[in-house]
Amino acid sequence: MTVAEAKLALSKCTWLGKFSESLQDDISKLMIKFDAPEGHIFINEGDPIKAFLVVESGILKRTKRPEGDGHEPIEIDRVGPARCTGFLHVAGYREGDVNEDVAFATIAAGKGGAKVWVTPGPHFRKLCYENPSHSAEVIRVLSLGLRSSSKIIRATVDSKPTIHEELVGRNQKLFKVLCYDSTSWVKENFVPSVKAFNEHRKDLDVQMDYTQDRLDSKTAKFAAGYDAVCLFVNDTADMETLWVLSMCGIKLIAMRCAGFDRVDVKACKTLGMAIARVPAYSPYAVAEHAIALLMSVNRRIVQASTRVGMSDFTLDSSLMGMDIHGKTVGVMGTGKIGQILCQIITGFGANLLAYDVFENDDVKKMGGKYVSQDEIWKNCDVIFLMMPLLPATKHTINEKVLSKLKKGVILINTSRGGLIDTPALVKGILSGVIGGGGLDVYE
Repeated sequence: MTVAEAKLALSKCTWLGKFSESLQDDISKLMIKFDAPEGHIFINEGDPIKAFLVVESGILKRTKRPEGDGHEPIEIDRVGPARCTGFLHVAGYREGDVNEDVAFATIAAGKGGAKVWVTPGPHFRKLCYENPSHSAEVIRVLSLGLRSSSKIIRATVDSKPTIHEELVGRNQKLFKVLCYDSTSWVKENFVPSVKAFNEHRKDLDVQMDYTQDRLDSKTAKFAAGYDAVCLFVNDTADMETLWVLSMCGIKLIAMRCAGFDRVDVKACKTLGMAIARVPAYSPYAVAEHAIALLMSVNRRIVQASTRVGMSDFTLDSSLMGMDIHGKTVGVMGTGKIGQILCQIITGFGANLLAYDVFENDDVKKMGGKYVSQDEIWKNCDVIFLMMPLLPATKHTINEKVLSKLKKGVILINTSRGGLIDTPALVKGILSGVIGGGGLDVYE
């Protein structure tokens, strides 16, 4: 009965189920059933692979530990029912080979355990050695799978032959980049910059292609055949997405922004991917934009513009704002951008309060006073959020904070959307606690 059960599990397996009845019968006799409890480790990362596994039920989790000591392993993928793992390692091993294949990741039973059939590698190879027809069968099935996969890859990867022809005789290396979330202005700025770079560098030719799609686990496959991807603030580079990119051969994540909170840095390190980012934007541009948002909210410029567009020139109290002169303005986050913002605010004649875990002496010299968050909430007529998004700063503005805010406060956020809990912001505006919000980011 055990052999019959083994054959049934084998026949359902994606690739191994394509073997002939004769080969399936013989492999089934080698298979050992194992009811693995949750957490049972079949193979550790870096150890030689000595057997292949066929999952009958449950899940096997593959985890990999980032480089360096003290890091917790992260899950990279799962092997479910009717799936096999380790077969190509076992089938491709050559007796006496000093460069024996080792496991890329640790394989262990997932939640609830798993029923797994284990086939020892030496026994399987002996079966093939003693029966040449079985060896031929294995080669035939693997060749069919390889042909099918290679056709899919060729259809997926755009090799751009004209680009390669241009490089013939130049001794240049082609570096292909896929730029996600590309609007027209991205292309308008990148195309001439890439061209200028290629003209300057004689040893490297960058080919950048553009897609309007944002990166996620579903669109990551578009990067097959590229060396790097270029991402923006709304692209998602979590573990699932990075694993797909890794399988596509991506080795570099290039962020065309300063923030990288949407990139799983730990996963990148585990998968051997490098991350590059813009060290800083023009800090003056961001600080001045924050002031523009304040003026738009405070002086009701959007509402007034809409009325004028409708030939409504009525003047009433709904368009009234307040003088910033003499008001108390809080700046939360006084790095380079926050410091420049403080300089601008002092020009309004406002009282400047600041909050940051690292106090900036230049802000103090211009009259800024560092206070606690609660003092910011209590005293400020305007609050600027200029902080990075970290676990400690996520949802700095939340429902609990609403009762502490000065009534009618204006919130400005040009940093990261996650600094504000959006439902709390809406509740604050509807209740009148928050007089207005100027955002160019949102969660």
